[in-house]
Amino acid sequence: MLRRCLACLALLASLAASAQSTCGSRLFVSGYFSTVHVYDACSGAYLRDLDSGERLSGPQAVRLGPDGLVYVISEQTGIIHKYRNDTLAYAGEFARPGLIGPTGLAFDAAGEAYVGGYSSQDVRHYGRDGKLVAVVVPPRASGLGGPDNGLVFGPDGNLYVPGYDSSSVVRWDPRTGATGVAVPARTAGIRNTRGLLPARDGQHMFITAEGSGQLLRWTLASGAVTAVRAGLTRPTGIDYAPDGNLLVVNGNGVEKLDPETGATLATVVPGGSGGLSGPVFVAVVAIPRAVDAAQVGTQFWVVGDAVFEGRTLALANVYSASGAQFGPGLRFSDLAVRRWGSARIELVSCTRARFSWDSTGADSANFGAGAYEIERYFDNEATQRCLAQGVDAADRSWVNGQWWGGQARAGEGLFLHRRTDGTTFFAWFTHRPDAAAMPAADRTHAGTQYWVVGDAPMQGNRLVMPTIYSATGTAFGAGLSFSQLALKRWGSVTIEFTGCDTGTFAWDSTGEDSAGFGAGSYPVTRYFDDESAARCRAQGADAADRSWVNGQWWGGEARAGEGWFVDRRADGTVFFAWFTHRPAGLE
Repeated sequence: MLRRCLACLALLASLAASAQSTCGSRLFVSGYFSTVHVYDACSGAYLRDLDSGERLSGPQAVRLGPDGLVYVISEQTGIIHKYRNDTLAYAGEFARPGLIGPTGLAFDAAGEAYVGGYSSQDVRHYGRDGKLVAVVVPPRASGLGGPDNGLVFGPDGNLYVPGYDSSSVVRWDPRTGATGVAVPARTAGIRNTRGLLPARDGQHMFITAEGSGQLLRWTLASGAVTAVRAGLTRPTGIDYAPDGNLLVVNGNGVEKLDPETGATLATVVPGGSGGLSGPVFVAVVAIPRAVDAAQVGTQFWVVGDAVFEGRTLALANVYSASGAQFGPGLRFSDLAVRRWGSARIELVSCTRARFSWDSTGADSANFGAGAYEIERYFDNEATQRCLAQGVDAADRSWVNGQWWGGQARAGEGLFLHRRTDGTTFFAWFTHRPDAAAMPAADRTHAGTQYWVVGDAPMQGNRLVMPTIYSATGTAFGAGLSFSQLALKRWGSVTIEFTGCDTGTFAWDSTGEDSAGFGAGSYPVTRYFDDESAARCRAQGADAADRSWVNGQWWGGEARAGEGWFVDRRADGTVFFAWFTHRPAGLE
């Protein structure tokens, strides 16, 4: 696919980054006795008030919502308000929790809201329409006292609730509905738990303890809590600065702290700047920029599944899926799923196969027919397992991963993921047909499909890819030419594999050196429970053979309509491809 281009295009990212001259983020600080104040997130310069203190009375959590709007809790009026993130104009009310003392706000992977009530001592679930769904954390569950504004989903998919009065942290598991004590009361001297911030390593969480003046680091796996900094004055809000350091409320201002040592690096917002009074929450939010339409060009993908019969995978029905949109607005119900044609893969050896397709006839997209030989993209542990046991062995999970047509077909490729019963999911990353070369092609099939790719070495069970690329400009079929591709940095992706079949997926496509698709994250699972997952469970996720990560992962029904594949080389390099959709308005 794009193997040779990745190294040579690293220069693009550095050139674009050096050209960025302004801060791409704003800092929102909730002044409980004033209003929400907006500052430059890099310099700390006061920009404006978000709104009046009458509307934002006793403001608490500020969060970027799934629709790209900024959500703000007004505790004293019991209302959650919305603001545009580009102009900061008022966009209306989201919900009226009422006089429950609303403080914390967190959004799940499906874009639904969870609100902590300081006075009601509970956590409530609200739909995307702002209507109450349920009380998910009952009053005082697991000893919770005074749910506060640091309410946040952790990298493990659990919701964590800081208890201000209980000086503890309570965990709620959305998969089981169970609550439990995550950090017992007064651990490491904590008094008045306030802010929670997932660390970027996916393994820790930062805690601010207002009453004891502490910044602490909590290890999720072991439960250990250690002090990073003591002697702060009423630390409350906490978030990451654009440069990767921490921004923490200290007294009546905001300071930048080293996340490792807790040392003060700078005063970002001096006490009282812009009329700030009683700061209780900080949020760094990237300023939206227009999506780079130049990166949304010829990408196209089709999918299908069938059962392997011996060495042959005959996919009688391959489908296109179009109509959804990238990001939190993606809904499976919006998709138009249509038969595109058929495809066939015949395994020749552990590394080679014959690939053919037929998209002709009335019940097709009329993309034509063709064939070429394909080969495994990586020679890895799966290849060696196949060579050792034979192509026809019962364990066929070795087929999982990426295949391509070599340099002659660079610019497209296909992924396979086989379930234990032989059912194999197929996804073909390719391009749209050229109208002149294929006038009969049904271009209504080529709607919102979009894909991006990248690679990086695996670091333990973590995959950090600072540069993900879009590739556009060539055409489907015989006219496909790698030399025609325009390759641009799309953004970054981080994947934390938390188990043999679970993980956390996050992306950041913000800033001048990006496609402007925004940022987000959600928990993911393996698409199939197969031999790879079983091998991982048997040998452990940390065993030397990491080929178990190969195959398809997705965000479950909440993210149905997109997914991503990984294929890991024996040296730890992992190729990643995300098949998703275009942003709204760029169909």
